[in-house]
Amino acid sequence: MRLPRALCRLVFGLTFIFSGLVKLLSPVGTSLIFQEYFSALHLGFLSGTSLYAGMLLAICEFTVGMCILLSVRMKLFTAIGFYMTCFFTLLTLYLALFNPISDCGCFGEAVHLSNWQTFFKNLILLPCIALLYFQRKKITPIAHPAVEWSFAGLFFLVAVALWIQSYFYVPMYEFTPYKTGSLISTENDDASFETTFIYSKDGKEKSFTLENLPDSTWTYVETVTEMTGSAGLYSDFIIQDAYGNDITPNILYSDDAVLISIYDPAKLKAKHWQRIENFASKAVAAGADLYIASSLTGAVIPDSFPYEVGYGDRKLLLTINRANGGATLFSDGYISQKWTGATMDDARLDELLAEDGETLVLRNAIRSNVISSCFVLGILLLMILIYYICKIAYKDSSLNKWRRRIKKNEQ
Repeated sequence: MRLPRALCRLVFGLTFIFSGLVKLLSPVGTSLIFQEYFSALHLGFLSGTSLYAGMLLAICEFTVGMCILLSVRMKLFTAIGFYMTCFFTLLTLYLALFNPISDCGCFGEAVHLSNWQTFFKNLILLPCIALLYFQRKKITPIAHPAVEWSFAGLFFLVAVALWIQSYFYVPMYEFTPYKTGSLISTENDDASFETTFIYSKDGKEKSFTLENLPDSTWTYVETVTEMTGSAGLYSDFIIQDAYGNDITPNILYSDDAVLISIYDPAKLKAKHWQRIENFASKAVAAGADLYIASSLTGAVIPDSFPYEVGYGDRKLLLTINRANGGATLFSDGYISQKWTGATMDDARLDELLAEDGETLVLRNAIRSNVISSCFVLGILLLMILIYYICKIAYKDSSLNKWRRRIKKNEQ
């Protein structure tokens, strides 16, 4: 049974590692997936926990996948993996039958599967982890328990560090169409757009235009922008100024345009608005064309904020830059640089804008690829290091006696 167990560890471990990794690289995107689940399952009261629920799932998947792939603490992690897979299989069966959401989000934004494809994927994983779970007592430990626990703790810390880096800073790799290095073009300068604002009151929703906004007794729900003409490439990239005029071409055809996207201004505190104002001032002083877009009406913008704020669809603003109040630099239609609240203060805009736009895009794209490659290489080196540590640990006589006793029971 060694070969079947090894194959099951390989299939299940790599799948869980990949699933956890893509979620760790997009904490905000994962939280949106959880919000869809909570809404579909009528658990809206849990929406406030979506970010942390996504964090726990991503860290758990990555840690379980690494431990099972390397055969670390198999009694514990095969049990966790088995019960998780059983739950996911039942959940995806429900999604496949009733289709409350179109994408399960199990692989984040990296790979999109239909609900039936996700269900069949779990049907493949379930027998793999079931074999490991029911054979867990026959699996030979790779090292002393203290060493194995150290490995598990290391995997956990790597996952936590990656989540923190992706949430507070720009992720090392993005899977959205608006990642650094992407060329954005609508290919349609004559298109016209219509923006409506959805508000709710007494359980009923109603659409309003910019010129006919409701009073404060109504609750804002979302902004919807629709193209009334023919669509082009990335036709959902629509930014309007405070008067409803389309300013998308101004951003895309500028040599250096900075777009500050605020997808949830109600959550920004005074210090956040001050940080945005300081960054906007630096952008203007450096010679960039400045644009600020919010998903809400001007009523939520502080009166003291000195810059004009336009409008954009919430989903679009969130996809362009995962940071609420983050900034994105466009160079001749290319996304060349991004900043989050944690990196805005250290941005050297004057130096960046002095560079050629294409050179800046190429340099940042290469940097992103190098960082991603180094991370993957680091994981591989970690696995090799674990192998040699275990090889040395095998020389311990007490461990050898332990292994012989387990092999005898297996026979």
